[in-house]
Amino acid sequence: MDYRVKLMPRIHVLDATGQLVPDAHVIEIAFPGASIQTPRGRIERITGQGSARITVDDILSEGVPLC
Repeated sequence: MDYRVKLMPRIHVLDATGQLVPDAHVIEIAFPGASIQTPRGRIERITGQGSARITVDDILSEGVPLC
């Protein structure tokens, strides 16, 4: 099944039709990043679309897109 994670106003897991998924939990949200050197030191910056790791009924799904 296709899932998406909605971040605002609260974190929710949605199914392909946009309905809330019961018994779903977001474990981790990650954003790809890169570090760059600046005059003030090294900083991390987001370089792309984030993704989430979720569980639905004890089944782990990784790489779930954010919306």
